[in-house]
Amino acid sequence: MIATAARGQRGVHRQIRRFGGRWRDFDIRILFTTMVLMAFGALTIYSAQGAGPINLSNLGVRQAMYGALGMALMFFVASIDYRFIASFAWPLYGLTVLALALVLVPGIGAEVAGSRRWFDFGFTTIQPSEFGKLVTIVALSSFVASRGPAMREPGNFILSLLVAAVPAAFVFEQPDLGSSMVYGVIWLSIALISPIRRAYLAALAVVAPAAIFFAWHFMLEPYQRQRWLVFLDPQSDPRGDGFNLIQAQISIGSGGWTGFGIEGGTQSQLGLLKVRESDFIFAHASGMFGYIGMIALLLSFAILIWRCIHVVEIAKDSLGQSIAIGVTGILLFQSVVNIGMNAGLMPVTGITLPFISSGVSSLWTFLVAEGLLQSILIHHRKLAFQPD
Repeated sequence: MIATAARGQRGVHRQIRRFGGRWRDFDIRILFTTMVLMAFGALTIYSAQGAGPINLSNLGVRQAMYGALGMALMFFVASIDYRFIASFAWPLYGLTVLALALVLVPGIGAEVAGSRRWFDFGFTTIQPSEFGKLVTIVALSSFVASRGPAMREPGNFILSLLVAAVPAAFVFEQPDLGSSMVYGVIWLSIALISPIRRAYLAALAVVAPAAIFFAWHFMLEPYQRQRWLVFLDPQSDPRGDGFNLIQAQISIGSGGWTGFGIEGGTQSQLGLLKVRESDFIFAHASGMFGYIGMIALLLSFAILIWRCIHVVEIAKDSLGQSIAIGVTGILLFQSVVNIGMNAGLMPVTGITLPFISSGVSSLWTFLVAEGLLQSILIHHRKLAFQPD
């Protein structure tokens, strides 16, 4: 009896060690790179606000505070099995769609510069479209995983499109063309690793030009079409929509190898570069840190995306792989589009630069997304109790 009890105790101890050992799969490189990007972002926002007193009135200081809270949230999400979180995907999806609908209602959603995208809580604003990206990733991943090989059927293909299209339609109405495009990237990222027939994807590619033609003439607002035209030739409207594109390129080019320091480049110091704490933060950072700093920033993003792809490879099930590729897709897309927009390689869309641009909604969305990635790493091995 004593021997049996001893064997049972050793078995329990082994399971405790295994439980704690799961955190050995925690990717420290994702954590470290994210902390570097967040510190870079907080400092750049602090500079963009004028590098004044260190208090909560400065967006950079608040960004650092939100970052610390978001890191705690990331660890909390990482400790929970991602499969358990996915079991709440559809209730969360329903609440997200409801929030996206309510934000469009005058008196409920806050309107800024003609767009109604935020809930104003006084001390901060929340943008539901940002959290909606992550919820859509989890919901769509759950849908694809539950259907399995049945995703080859046309009905499930259409349903998967609707999962991303419904929130995207509400976001487009805010209006926010850039964020609505992110939902399309989510669907495409997950579709590419799912059992969906490639013939369906080819059919979408065939009808895409006609859809773009229709959207250009009947869906886009005049100012949205103007942004695309100015992107092709900023000098066509140098005092209007092309002004900030021109100033951003000057700011990037004038930074030299090491930049101008904490005060930023001349375009920022003279107030010529607008929205430099969010949309055009890369241009402002270029004025601060120069080419060397921007190379370091790009390298940091490359390392982070590489480690996210590693999670896709490590995941043992369709759910984990789909969540990981969805997160990787929006991280890569938003980084490329925002930096390309600043450099004049892409049209102005208002898409944030992950972990860098000001905004609690975007910051927390990506931190929770990383928590899900860490959860996949930590919980991808099934624990089985095997008595000695």
